[in-house]
Amino acid sequence: MAPRPPDQAPAPEHVGHHTRRGISWNLAGAAVTNTLRLVTVVVLGRVLHPHDFGVVAAAVSVTYLIHHVRDLGLGPALVQRASLDRAHIATAFAVSLYLGLGLGLALVLAAPLIGALYGIPESVDVLRALGVIFALRGAAMVSNVLCQRAMNFRAIALVDATSYGAGSIVAMACALGGAGPWSLVAGYLTEEGLSTALYLSLSPPAASLRIQRGALRDLLGFGAGQTVSQIAGVLATVGDNFIVGGMRDARALGYYTRAYDLIRMPSAVFSNIVGNVLFPAFSRLQRDRERLAASFRRVMMANALVLLPASAALIVIAPEAIRILMGDQWDDAVLPFRILAVTMLMRTSYKVGAMVAAAAGAVFAVALANVVYMVCVIGGAAISIRWGIAGVSTTTAISLVIVYAHCCYLAMIVSGTPARALLGAHVPGLLLAILVGAAAWPAALALRAADAPVPLRFAAVAVLGVGIALAATALWLRARRGGDAGWLREELGRVRRRLRRAG
Repeated sequence: MAPRPPDQAPAPEHVGHHTRRGISWNLAGAAVTNTLRLVTVVVLGRVLHPHDFGVVAAAVSVTYLIHHVRDLGLGPALVQRASLDRAHIATAFAVSLYLGLGLGLALVLAAPLIGALYGIPESVDVLRALGVIFALRGAAMVSNVLCQRAMNFRAIALVDATSYGAGSIVAMACALGGAGPWSLVAGYLTEEGLSTALYLSLSPPAASLRIQRGALRDLLGFGAGQTVSQIAGVLATVGDNFIVGGMRDARALGYYTRAYDLIRMPSAVFSNIVGNVLFPAFSRLQRDRERLAASFRRVMMANALVLLPASAALIVIAPEAIRILMGDQWDDAVLPFRILAVTMLMRTSYKVGAMVAAAAGAVFAVALANVVYMVCVIGGAAISIRWGIAGVSTTTAISLVIVYAHCCYLAMIVSGTPARALLGAHVPGLLLAILVGAAAWPAALALRAADAPVPLRFAAVAVLGVGIALAATALWLRARRGGDAGWLREELGRVRRRLRRAG
């Protein structure tokens, strides 16, 4: 399964074919991983206490931040460059390996200070254990990136699904065995260790311990901006966790992070299924503005059609969703869950705008957008923490709207997409959300008034929402023959034919 040589990435005329195949493989992998993710959430939510999640969340938020500086942006630079040679690959491997080892050691040494900052001393040993992850990621980074550049998403899907499945099984087994927060740590380490071993065996890099200055300069021209963007984006993602953690209340942090993680799941699914495919695809189209603009507009339309009605439904059935997934002890997570559900589209689609802009070379403009996002999240959380986790959820939601608008603007500039065209791409999804919300809200109120069982309320509203969304979408596609609706109908037709052949 070794990828093509680095200078033989798919040609622009073949990008559509490789993109569809990549999304298909990622969809299959995501079906497995997200089924396991839901099972894991259900099991761990009932076995572990919110305090256990808070302890690990404090550590994971730090490791998540450090994760995005582990290669100085050299990985995305390998994907984005029009041409590569072996010096680029060998240099990226050496830098990533050294940084992984150094960051892991730094985390071990800094763990007591980080634990004191959070006021959660139990997180110190957890941080030290998770330091191993960085050495593993440093060794596997180039192998993973070469698969992305070659658009070899079959290998990526198989590795990710296998490693996540193994980690989930280990975490659940340890939790049922009474390991507490350490069950989550065991799951993370298992997932990362297996992933590293599989990537190195499937796509061995041009391993070297030597750093060649010319190759490093080539990669850092893009990688420096990408690193700033990643650091700012990650600080924005975990900055509100730092503020909530500063309350020195592990329960509050547990409630907030669980609500946040559930709402972030669609964004994570998008990144795993589509996002990892789109950046290499956009990079291959960076010199064809017309095709880049069409791709940007169509992805945004598809996201709006799925995520806006999903947001409307989740806002309505948030109490039932939290109880089914997490149990009765998590009712305090319902309000932040509802607030954050409003931003599902923004959380996912701002990444599309950022990818389009970065693929076209505007990586420092994307970095600035993420810096603004970071300031809004952390500053907003610092101000709103007086109103508890509901206040922090509100300012985080506002911050997402801001970064969404900023990144969309950047993508419009580099691709030449008119504002009217981009706004028009959102209209079908917005109308669909209004229909779903108008039907789901009174149905949920009636079922609650009748004291129907929680699973029945959830299932009834979910089926109603999905049915309305599918019926309205089918009518719209039938009425609109050309344009982006025609493109979507053609793509759905390809999917149906592929499923028939598979069946």
